[in-house]
Amino acid sequence: MRNIKRRIVVPAGVQRWLRPIRTACGIVTPLGRTILGFGLLAWIAGGVLGWHELLVAASAALVLVIVACAFVVTRPALKCFVSFEPQRVVAGEAVAGEVKVTNRSTRRSLPATVELPVGGEMVVFDVPSLTASGVVDDVFVVHADKRGVIPIGPATSVRADPIGLLHREVPSSKAYELIVHPRTVALEPFGSGLLRDLEGRATRDLSTSDLAFHALRDYAPGDDRRYVHWRSSARAGRLLVRQFHDTRRSTLCVIVDGRTSSYADPNEFETAAEVAGSLSVRACKDQLSSTLLASTCKAEGSRPQVLLDALARAALSQSIPAVEAQVTRVIAEGAQVSYGVLVSGSAVTPKELQRAASRFPLDVTTLVVRVAPTEKSSIRPGGRAPLLSLAKVEDLRGLLMSELSV
Repeated sequence: MRNIKRRIVVPAGVQRWLRPIRTACGIVTPLGRTILGFGLLAWIAGGVLGWHELLVAASAALVLVIVACAFVVTRPALKCFVSFEPQRVVAGEAVAGEVKVTNRSTRRSLPATVELPVGGEMVVFDVPSLTASGVVDDVFVVHADKRGVIPIGPATSVRADPIGLLHREVPSSKAYELIVHPRTVALEPFGSGLLRDLEGRATRDLSTSDLAFHALRDYAPGDDRRYVHWRSSARAGRLLVRQFHDTRRSTLCVIVDGRTSSYADPNEFETAAEVAGSLSVRACKDQLSSTLLASTCKAEGSRPQVLLDALARAALSQSIPAVEAQVTRVIAEGAQVSYGVLVSGSAVTPKELQRAASRFPLDVTTLVVRVAPTEKSSIRPGGRAPLLSLAKVEDLRGLLMSELSV
């Protein structure tokens, strides 16, 4: 027979009575539970054995608990406001923040402590006794050493007794995020293959309606008469219509391989993120639209902040498919790409990267960047996509100038 787990439903009235008990149990520290247990055992043993010493010890434990309750019996009425500026920084910078604590009670508050989680650390502020509506503020500094997202808060008001028997926490602010963008290097404006004009980049596909004029041809039934070139038709004695090249806005697509197995060291992935960030920022300055896929994070547009935010949240993962499948996914989702860039680590072979680059349509100019700190930065021609072997992100500008000038 199947085992059916029955859920026990506690009546609302019972839950209302149990809530204070759960709250009381939650504020007792391990030391407090030890003192309470010792006092209870000493009281029982003293009563049974008639030892006055144990009864005195039990009384002392009870007095300690009663005194501790006086410090935490009231709920802290403190409200914390956390602010820091700017909310987005580049890796390696520091941010100064402020914590402002206000006493919302109509009475003077007891001294308390405010704990503020910042990343993996805990910043502690000592709050003195405040008058009604009293305010005190303090500052903290966040060192954004690496790319990523640093959670800040929520701040918690903490009230405890001097001995440490009871510890009461009350959340008093909301949570925030400090977004740390990858470092970027300044690049020269993109040259051929990424035009910065209003009409876009002309392709080899012919069209009957566009901006890039190609030639005149004979009129065919169904052609739009708006495109009949009357002067040439009069000279030739037959109807001639204009034919055009299809044009499209230049779009940069950057795919950063997010597989853990693609990088010999996690620092290679950081360099890959810096490469993608540098290319995306340059494309935005050139007023080009960009599509960015970094690990599981995807962003589109022409605003650097949106693209860099996605790079800040990108992380290595074992479950990400091969880079070849990632290119196929971007193309299948309908991304209009005129220039595709693949960025991966040294653990991926150039042959695999070239095969992945071949997944882009034939009319897309492609480039492969392989982050390899142990190798010398160089350009290696190969098939449709030149291979840039990059030792450090500072070498990217020189390699791209050499490639785009060809």
